Amino acid sequence: MKKPTLQEVTCPHCQATQSEPEGAISTNCRACGSYFKLGGAKGPRTVRTPKANREVFCVKCGAPNLVAIAALSTQCIKCSHYLELGDKVVNGVQTAKLYAYDDVVFAEGCFFKGMEATGRRLEVRGKVFSKLRATEEIVVMNGGQLSGELHSLVVRIERGAKVKVQTLECARLLVSGEVEISGTLTATEIVLSDGATFSGRLNIPEANLRVEQGVGAQFDSITCNEITVEGSVKLVHSLSAQKIAVSSAGTLFAPTIGAGSIEVSPGGSLQGRIVKFVPREAPVAPHSEAEAA
Repeated sequence: MKKPTLQEVTCPHCQATQSEPEGAISTNCRACGSYFKLGGAKGPRTVRTPKANREVFCVKCGAPNLVAIAALSTQCIKCSHYLELGDKVVNGVQTAKLYAYDDVVFAEGCFFKGMEATGRRLEVRGKVFSKLRATEEIVVMNGGQLSGELHSLVVRIERGAKVKVQTLECARLLVSGEVEISGTLTATEIVLSDGATFSGRLNIPEANLRVEQGVGAQFDSITCNEITVEGSVKLVHSLSAQKIAVSSAGTLFAPTIGAGSIEVSPGGSLQGRIVKFVPREAPVAPHSEAEAA
């Protein structure tokens, strides 16, 4: 066994000297018996690296929470809402709610029927019957099937995906798969790309709709701000828009059409009875007391 390295120390009480191992923190004087502290370890001290943290905002109340990057879950300090942290992959059958904060992949072959699921980016490859909420994006991939509700900044339905929902709320809706909406659709921009099939009623008075070449879409009715048709659009009832534009390869049919302006490029086709367009009334700001006076 290696002998410890010794050092000479002096008792502060009687000035006697004695040998002690290097690194000793305290000792008793062998001459007078008094206890005294030593200088401590002289080697390099170990410095603990502070834990890396990140700020997590509660998806329920919005409160900021500071948590370790390596943490797998947390509970909101304000509302006690539970959040799973880190990317998740859902396999097999699951019926419980999923309150994730980061990315979630519903893997191919999975069956998710939880009442609600949240995350930053939700990717559907299997079958999902739920209300989905994402802070960034919801993507339904080829072969994915989804039914329920969708709420996100961006919703993307890829070719080969099947989506049938009651409610869809987003800023941008990008569709090249099959979509059926039986209830409410709220969006700022909708783009139907080649391969898209879309059915339902569109009541999106503030949104712009673009139907790209190669798309054949059929709607019950459409109310929107602007519609650009490069493919084929057929309506069962009416179309009402501030502006209608049909490209040279586009075809548009509706029994009744109301528009602030209509542009049909050479080669394009628009069929329907043009009726008087009644612009939407802008909301009137309440008068101040001074104006009223």
